[in-house]
Amino acid sequence: MYNTLARIEEQLADIELESLRRSYIATRPIFLERASAIEAISDFWPTVIDEAPPEIDRRIQPRDVPVLNCLVGVDVERLEVQDAAHGEPRSVKLTFTFKPNAWFADEKIEKTFYWRMSKRGWSSLVSEPVGIQWTDRDLTEGLLDMAIGLWKMEQEYAQDNDRGRADVRTNDEYRSLVEKIGRTPQDAISIFGFFGFRGHHVTAAESEETLKRRRRMIEGVEEWEELDSESPPLPDAEIYPHGEEVALAFSEDLYPGATHYFTAAKERDAKTSDEELISDSENPEESDDVHDEEQETRPTKKLKSSV
Repeated sequence: MYNTLARIEEQLADIELESLRRSYIATRPIFLERASAIEAISDFWPTVIDEAPPEIDRRIQPRDVPVLNCLVGVDVERLEVQDAAHGEPRSVKLTFTFKPNAWFADEKIEKTFYWRMSKRGWSSLVSEPVGIQWTDRDLTEGLLDMAIGLWKMEQEYAQDNDRGRADVRTNDEYRSLVEKIGRTPQDAISIFGFFGFRGHHVTAAESEETLKRRRRMIEGVEEWEELDSESPPLPDAEIYPHGEEVALAFSEDLYPGATHYFTAAKERDAKTSDEELISDSENPEESDDVHDEEQETRPTKKLKSSV
């Protein structure tokens, strides 16, 4: 019975994945055309980011806003899709393009997330930390550089026959990073800490073998064994636990719905301006006094930058 239900669920999942592949293949040229069309709209992406869904919005710190105002391009590529029937469509590469600014030298910052399934059965996005060439203040307060340093050390340890990845936990750099994370409130970390997200350590080989094993169990070739669906807590050295949530919000909500977010913001601003003009015309004498007072008390358009 369990095999039958699991097989049905697997078939439904396969249909959803094929649908996602087909949708990506069909819409990719259209989104590239959109990217060309909005090049002439200088405030397009800053406006969209200002309207971002809560998964992104609540991660943006006041100090991030001036930098995000330099954003001129966002792209989402489902890099493992080969055709409608092949390739993992849940793996994504996010590319952020910035105009020259005073905070970092990078024109483009790319971050790739791979969908993986662990040998225990749970799935998640995994990634490698990506560095930023800061020219001014490091908005992550050193967390991103420390995460990259630790990751590089892990690669060295993994290639050493006398040591393994787990041995990194005894290293001073590991302990220093964990201590710094412990001293930093999660709701105070810059959204640029997102580029340091790693997630769980699940290799491509482990994921592929787990998927094959799952298929064998569903087909009845291998004895059925219930697998875990919930992933364990992230490692102590994870600097950005919200990384997967933010990546999904960008790839599944903000990017495909960018035009909607932009036009909604512009329509709201236009409506607000019209209402203010009507109010001023109806009360010309009062409006001058009120306007002077509001200049001192009214928050800026971007609420985050006024905090």
